[in-house]
Amino acid sequence: MYTGAVDGSTGGPEAQTVDLLLAYDWPYDEPFVALLSGTFRRAGRSLAAVSPQALSVTLADLRAERLKPRAYLDRASDTTPDFQPLDDWAQRHIPFQLNPGERRRQIWHKTNLHWNFIAAGIHTPYTIAIPALGRHPLLEPPADLVALGIPFSIKPDLGGGGWGVVVDARGWEDVLEARQRLPEEDLILQQFVEPTNLGGRRAWFRILYACGLVAPCWWDDRTRLYGPAVTPDERRQWGLDPLWEIVATAARIAGLALFSTEIALVADGRFIVVDYVNDPVDLRFLPHAREGMPADVAGAVAEAITAYLAK
Repeated sequence: MYTGAVDGSTGGPEAQTVDLLLAYDWPYDEPFVALLSGTFRRAGRSLAAVSPQALSVTLADLRAERLKPRAYLDRASDTTPDFQPLDDWAQRHIPFQLNPGERRRQIWHKTNLHWNFIAAGIHTPYTIAIPALGRHPLLEPPADLVALGIPFSIKPDLGGGGWGVVVDARGWEDVLEARQRLPEEDLILQQFVEPTNLGGRRAWFRILYACGLVAPCWWDDRTRLYGPAVTPDERRQWGLDPLWEIVATAARIAGLALFSTEIALVADGRFIVVDYVNDPVDLRFLPHAREGMPADVAGAVAEAITAYLAK
């Protein structure tokens, strides 16, 4: 009998079928896991949530076919190597992957998405790619550096969550310093984006995408705190339909079922995708985390995942 963290499982004592196997290693994910578990249970669906504490027993039961998942979402193997055997097993045995590992590894590189977004007609900040110091020790300033303006940002091509980012670079010396600090990382230099103002708010939006749901929220790029979700009246009043259209296109390009992105509306009317596709998406929500998304948006994300797996 499987004794891991399963809600609403079906099947006999020797084989429990669950709708979703969710691997996570971040303790701050636990409120969302609990929210999703309750949403699944009310819909008559089943969730097996695999924390580090449940990893060994879950992996043993998967190998012994005592646990049979229909779908898989990995939020752990990229940060906790102990989860890699679970991810390897899932890649071989669970064909329905919400965020397939191969697609995730591709979109982690910002430059992969940058050119695809441009080809799809999506506006992005002016960007210059800089090779890693370890591969190109001697590098002259690019001729178009001046086109970035001042300040500009420096970001690792691979990574997220603000890791390694310089937001107020002012010249080539800052780039050289970043190369010394991150010698094995390719970098991108990105134009600073200043949003316009809509009704007293900076027109910067952080948008959750979940299994077809597009949930834009107001976002303060300076404090990195969420505002409320964009209302239908605000969508009509400010002409914000492009937020939904751009994110739908980003979902097709990324091939992921769950991610977030950031889009700014600038004074000339362009919607610029500033932070392309974030995976794994930050699923913290209020009041559990000051930096979290609104609780109603978290609930909508949970409902969207549940409905998607009920098809």
